[in-house]
Amino acid sequence: MLGACLLRNIIRLFILLTQRFSVVAIACFLIVGCASDSFHYSNVANSRNSSTAPSTRSIPSSGIHRVQSGDTLFSIAFSYGLDYRNVASINGIAAPYIIYPNQKIRLRGSASRTASTASTSKTKPSTSAPKTVTKKTTEKVNSSSRPVSTVNIPEQKVSSWHWPIVGAVTKSFSNAGVSSKGIDIKGKNSEHVKAAADGVVVYAGNGLIGYGNLVIVKHNDVYLSAYAYNDRILVKEKQSVRAGDSLAIIGGKGSERPLLHFEVRRDGQPIDPLKVLPKQ
Repeated sequence: MLGACLLRNIIRLFILLTQRFSVVAIACFLIVGCASDSFHYSNVANSRNSSTAPSTRSIPSSGIHRVQSGDTLFSIAFSYGLDYRNVASINGIAAPYIIYPNQKIRLRGSASRTASTASTSKTKPSTSAPKTVTKKTTEKVNSSSRPVSTVNIPEQKVSSWHWPIVGAVTKSFSNAGVSSKGIDIKGKNSEHVKAAADGVVVYAGNGLIGYGNLVIVKHNDVYLSAYAYNDRILVKEKQSVRAGDSLAIIGGKGSERPLLHFEVRRDGQPIDPLKVLPKQ
C-alpha cells in the first residue's frame, strides 16, 4: 500500500517537472526567436534598397509623369535622365520651378505647343465659373505648393571638382542599358559626404527608387551632382553649399557598407564622374 502511494507521488512529481520544463523551454525559444528577428530587421529594410540599382527610368508610353509628394522638377528630370530646363520649358514652368502633387508633367513635346494649350485651358474656365475655379486653385497652391529653389544658382563654370569622399572606386561608370549611371566609392563608417562643388541643394529625400536617401546639388545651368545611399541627410532643399560642405552621413546598400553612389549629370545626361574629378 505504501509502495503504491510512493510510486504515484513519484509519477506526479515527474509529470509536474516535465510540464515546468516545457514552459521554460517554450519561453526560451520565443525569447531567442524574438531577439533574432530584431537583430535582422535592419537587413530586411536594406534588402529593399539593394534589390534595385540606381538607373535612369524609361519614359512612360503616355509621356507624362504625375507628381508625387516630395518630387521636385529637378528630381523628376534627374530620374528620367532629362535636362530640367527642357522639362520646365515643355510644361511652361518658370523659376523657381514650383510644382504640385498630382500635377501632370509632360516629358515629351515642345514649348510652343504646351504654351498654346496652357493659354486655352486658362481662358476656358474664365467663361464658365471663374470664382469657383480661382478659389480651388488658391487653396491648392496654399496647401501643397513646393518651391524648389528661391536662391541664386551659380552661373559660372565649375572651377574645380572635389571628391565627395576619399576612397576606392568599387563600381565604375557605364552608360549602357540600366547599368550604373555613376560610380560607387568605398568609405569609412560615419564619414561625412561632401559637396563636390559650389551649388544649391535642389533635392533631399528618398523618393527615387534605387537611390535611398539622396541629395542632388545643382552647380549651374549645366551640371548636377547626386549623392546616394546616405544613412542620414544633413542639408535641406534650397540650401546653398560650398565645395567641401557636409551633405550627409555615408550609408550603403545591403551588405555594401559604408558606400557612396556618386553621379554627375551634364545637361541632364549622366557622364563618368572620373572625367571631372581630380586624380586621387
